[in-house]
Amino acid sequence: MTKVRLKGLSIYQRRGKWFVYYRPNGKPLVKSFEGSRADLDKHIGTPAFLKLYGDIADKPKVKGYGTLGGLFDFYKTKDRWKRLAPRTRADYQKVIDWLDGHRQLNTPLVTITPADMAKTRDKAAEDRYPKFSNDALAFLSAAFSVGVEYGYANLTVNPVLKIRRLHKNSKTANRRWTDDEWSKVWQIAPAHLRPVLALARWAGLRGQDIASLRWDNITENSDLGQRIEYTAQKNDMLVYVDIWQELETALAQETKTTLTICKNSKGRPYPSENAMRKAWQDFKQSPIFDKLIPTGKDLTLHGLRVTFASELRERGHSPTEIADMIGDRTSRMGKHYSRGADLGRLSRDVKLRRMEWK
Repeated sequence: MTKVRLKGLSIYQRRGKWFVYYRPNGKPLVKSFEGSRADLDKHIGTPAFLKLYGDIADKPKVKGYGTLGGLFDFYKTKDRWKRLAPRTRADYQKVIDWLDGHRQLNTPLVTITPADMAKTRDKAAEDRYPKFSNDALAFLSAAFSVGVEYGYANLTVNPVLKIRRLHKNSKTANRRWTDDEWSKVWQIAPAHLRPVLALARWAGLRGQDIASLRWDNITENSDLGQRIEYTAQKNDMLVYVDIWQELETALAQETKTTLTICKNSKGRPYPSENAMRKAWQDFKQSPIFDKLIPTGKDLTLHGLRVTFASELRERGHSPTEIADMIGDRTSRMGKHYSRGADLGRLSRDVKLRRMEWK
């Protein structure tokens, strides 16, 4: 029997199931295939698989200058794309794939109007869900903004500006945790989630920064003990957080077997923020969580960041001080980028004032 050899396949097994992707563009060919490797090889040789492979591998790449696809390629060469958090880039790539599926990448930019963007928004919500339509508009706006800035294909107007978003977050989304909820979750949290929860609760870090935070981000530069120094992935802002006693105690329980502080249940670094969040979701679905914290279905890791910030506000810290502590420089918070020395003094003052609470 002739063995079929196909180029560009990425094949791996996870939790007993096989996955196959076409490496040049990341398109999935097989998902969650059950069976042996020999069974998978037979499946790869079937006419149905070969047709799917041909459709994906033989599809021409869109490189047309002055088209929507060309604009996306141009955007990806710029620093604004490269500085996006991995999770954001992944979300934006889903938008590109969705537009590609609707054969929109060859659309000439000169023909695109705000009305077209409104229709695209509506179609994205219809095909997927309202939040996806927000992601679509956010990505398109960013791409057009870069195009206008650099004069790509003589672009002068961003057609996404003033297009209304369909999705609005619930007022209770990422809500503050109650003291009782925190106490019970901390009591039953598995070992691989304790440092994740601790960094969110007692340092206010975002999920993407928690997943990548390393032991060498902890320094002894503060006269009050250890301090976390990191650059927020979301906005490239330098953040200082003097480590509180509760966080110091929690981190002291961790073994330094990996460069990253947080590890999954197998003792390996979380491969991504999404993998870390998946571990949190799995824990929330456990019977013990449901029994002990019946009000906690809507608890989020980001809600612990809200808890950290709101606690500081209640203790008299200003919105600008809180923004510095959590790495937020939005105009809504009146935030502006501060020098590292200023942030260090603020972090020290926050810890000193907290010590006075007790």
